[in-house]
Amino acid sequence: MTLNAATFKFCARCGTPRGATAAPGASAPKSAAAPAKSAPPPKPPAPVRPAAPARPVPPPPPKPVTGQSRPPPAPPKPAAPVRPRARVSAIARDGSRSADFVLVKDETRVGRDVEPTEVKLDKDPFIAPVHAVFRFEGPQLVVQDSGTANGVFLWLKERTLESGDELRIGRQRLRIEWMPDEPEQLADQPVWGSPNPGYVARVVQILEGGGEGDVYPLKPGENLVGRGTGDVSFPNDGYVSSKHASITVGEGSLAVKDLGSANGTFVRVNGQAAVTAGDLLLVGEQILRIDPA
Repeated sequence: MTLNAATFKFCARCGTPRGATAAPGASAPKSAAAPAKSAPPPKPPAPVRPAAPARPVPPPPPKPVTGQSRPPPAPPKPAAPVRPRARVSAIARDGSRSADFVLVKDETRVGRDVEPTEVKLDKDPFIAPVHAVFRFEGPQLVVQDSGTANGVFLWLKERTLESGDELRIGRQRLRIEWMPDEPEQLADQPVWGSPNPGYVARVVQILEGGGEGDVYPLKPGENLVGRGTGDVSFPNDGYVSSKHASITVGEGSLAVKDLGSANGTFVRVNGQAAVTAGDLLLVGEQILRIDPA
């Protein structure tokens, strides 16, 4: 029985290659050839430590967009509007309003060299650099003269006077005062002169530059001031009405009353005076009217 198939290359019994002649005396191998050593099994992989968690990476900044800019910051809120407290209007000779000044602060100056936000009257040579001050004392508005040579005059209808008070009537500036005491008699005989009808007060005209002009004596009772007639008359002053005002001399008292004149009668403010809406002030050659806010 044949053990070797036709396709075997070695003998199944002796291991001799088929087709080769065995050497004489050679004996069959005792055993089959030892199989080739196999490779050692691979070592198991070393344990891998888990990696520490990575820190989060901040997101990249946004890319600029071409043609666009950062929006501008919001504008600041506008301040609350300042509420006017009173108005001062400059009145022209024809009665029209030539300028308007708003009083918002506690104090507002009047003059040639004040701020534009104040009552600036820089075209009148008879107004001082700082002529007067408007001031609020609570809700009451007062005007204070700054001690100027030409003063501040307040429009009146009727009021009492003190000796030495000044009036503005038309183009006239007048000082009202008591008659001076008679001089002491030095001679044995009396001084001869015109009979004294009992004058006790007088009106002294103040000229431009500060000099004194005419003097008008005042009798007890009512004395008329006018342009054509009266006890005190100024026929060449077109701003004086024919019957402009009256000055009353009483027992130790003086008073003045406007008689409805066209241009009014004004008395000089001594220190300060309270003013209200509708009052008129004469500052230099300017008429100022107090108006409500």
